[in-house]
Amino acid sequence: MENAAQPQLAPIIPAPAPEQRTAARDWSLAHRIVFRFVCVYFLLYMLPDPPGRLDLVDVIPGGSYVANAYGGLWHKLAPWVAIHIFHLSGKATTYFPTGSGDTTLDYIENLLFAIFAAMATVVWSLADRRRQDYRLLHSWLRLAVRYTLAFTMFTYGFAKVFPLQFQPPGFQKLTEPYGAFSPMGVLWSFMGASLAYTIFGGLCEVVGGTLLLFRRTTTLGAMVSFGVLLNIALLNFCYDVPVKLYSANLVLMAIFLAAPDVRRLLNFLVRNHRLKPVPPGRRCMGIGALVFQVLFVGYFLYVEIDGGWTAYKETYINPKRPPLYGLYDVESFKRNGQELPLLVTDKTLWKKVSIEYPGYFSIRLMDDLAKGYNAEYDAAKNTVTLSEREDKSRKSVLAYSRPDGDHVVLEGALGSDPVSIRLRKVDTSKFLLLNRGFHWINELPFNR
Repeated sequence: MENAAQPQLAPIIPAPAPEQRTAARDWSLAHRIVFRFVCVYFLLYMLPDPPGRLDLVDVIPGGSYVANAYGGLWHKLAPWVAIHIFHLSGKATTYFPTGSGDTTLDYIENLLFAIFAAMATVVWSLADRRRQDYRLLHSWLRLAVRYTLAFTMFTYGFAKVFPLQFQPPGFQKLTEPYGAFSPMGVLWSFMGASLAYTIFGGLCEVVGGTLLLFRRTTTLGAMVSFGVLLNIALLNFCYDVPVKLYSANLVLMAIFLAAPDVRRLLNFLVRNHRLKPVPPGRRCMGIGALVFQVLFVGYFLYVEIDGGWTAYKETYINPKRPPLYGLYDVESFKRNGQELPLLVTDKTLWKKVSIEYPGYFSIRLMDDLAKGYNAEYDAAKNTVTLSEREDKSRKSVLAYSRPDGDHVVLEGALGSDPVSIRLRKVDTSKFLLLNRGFHWINELPFNR
């Protein structure tokens, strides 16, 4: 079959986009102006800056040095704008680890990208007003957007294929009243409750990213990625996940990649017109460029898959467990030698204890408020040192013992008060969320 060509990796010198090969006429003025803005905006956005947002420079070994130097410029400009233009102060003007991509400075940076892109568009339009098209530059921009989007899809996709981003609800979540969940907590618990669905979502992202690597499947990859990313963006917006800016920009990248074929797709899907085949572009990639491209993609995939598998083994196959691993109900609580009644009104008493991860010790007070401690275990002395997470200098040392297989006794000083706390281990396999399982046949809905 002479027309059955195998998919090939996108060339380093990219072929013209589909609509560029079929329409040789000049671009309209509006088309040229919009392209100039989009080109500058995407270049600013895709260049290295904050952690948590993937860029191609940072992917290259040693590229982090360039990324950190460039990102430092924005980390000076954005706070200056926040303080002197928007008259902000405090945390809103400071970069610090938050896990959020929607901080005040993130919004200011994104606004600056748009402003600089608009200013550059004006200058560019005046200086280059005689040019009638940007076909070659468009092809290069598509290549950069494709790889940025593809690698981002791989990063988030493999974090779900190896279910690390969403994990089964832990002891603390299993005992938390549903009404105390944040919207984001609901989403994380919903996803983590079904590892099969989490893996499926990750596979969809990986498939979308893989299709973007090949020139002939770019449009299909953009369509798959758009569907996946639109759902993710809506979840972020509707469940108040602080990645709204990033996910929205990724959706815009997918739209940009699919845009050249939108008219052809509408003619086929809506107007029921027969599509004419698009002539293939010139193959301009030499052996050296092909080797570089394969190694570049292969290196990134190796890092993602190897890192994901290693983290998966540490999380699910050979997890590190603290000596007191388990979920416990508090049976009795003695303070200063006096046993206290476990009343809901006494907000200082412990109700439940969750010990799931090394270095972390969580309690739930009688009013269901959760409180966490940093924990250091001394297996030789059978002691655990708890330090306040807000003030690590405030420490309490408790000795632990096991009267039998179902109980743990903690004795020592909690703050300045001597305490003796008796805990009874809870069988977590009896939680309905964990043991309900999958059923092909349901005579009646089981909705609780």
